[in-house]
Amino acid sequence: MLVQMFDLLATRRDFFVGLLLEHVQISLVSIAIAIVVGGIAGILISEFQRAAKPTLAVVNFLYTIPSISMLGFLIPFSGVGDATAVIALTIYALLPMVRATHTGITNVDPSILEAARGMGGTRMQTLLRVRLPLALPVIMSGIRNMVVMTIALAGIASFIGAGGLGVAIYRGITTNNAAMTMAGSLLIAVLALVVDFVLGFVEKRMGMRSTAAKRTNRRLAVGALVACGVAAACAVVPGMVAAAPATINVATKPMTEQYIMGNMLKDLIEQ
Repeated sequence: MLVQMFDLLATRRDFFVGLLLEHVQISLVSIAIAIVVGGIAGILISEFQRAAKPTLAVVNFLYTIPSISMLGFLIPFSGVGDATAVIALTIYALLPMVRATHTGITNVDPSILEAARGMGGTRMQTLLRVRLPLALPVIMSGIRNMVVMTIALAGIASFIGAGGLGVAIYRGITTNNAAMTMAGSLLIAVLALVVDFVLGFVEKRMGMRSTAAKRTNRRLAVGALVACGVAAACAVVPGMVAAAPATINVATKPMTEQYIMGNMLKDLIEQ
């Protein structure tokens, strides 16, 4: 089975690379939105404690909805495809983000906050310079858990016509191809572990307080931003410059015979 799986990865490399890029795109968009929205919500309920219980109750309720049910509920509003998958993944990612932010900020030692206020710090200064830096380890732990969960959960996006490595898993299940199912699952697991390792490295670097470490962190941050900007430009600019090609979508049922007929029709149209 392992030999078949690695042979499949080698022979259909372009197919799996395309699915991997789609999976990364869907996951990163969901994670970015969840970090911004969940972080702001966690900060607000930490500042206004009366809103904490109802906000966490709503987020907990959304988290208990089965993923397939959530996707089915969203389809009438946002249709099928990547948009619905991003919305669903963002909703599930909010709970660990909101809870980690709220927990980290509210568990800061009150004596430290009292000292900050005694030195003349305003509410905003205390939040930005004392509470958030001290809560950062807890927040980073929540982000790491959320990222791993989101990457793993993104595999269900294929059930509503979105891309990602879930396409390989779903196609392997419907065609009784265990090697393809295992290949898609393995790539999702490896992607989650790699991203978790990178975030662990970032968390470790952020915990270093020396002047040299801070200088190195700034350089690494600038380099990462430049790399992300270049990658985004390489992905977007060619599509903006080149004329959009005419596209014909060929849809099939999830069965072996239908996949064969669909590919035959694709080859015929291209010829």
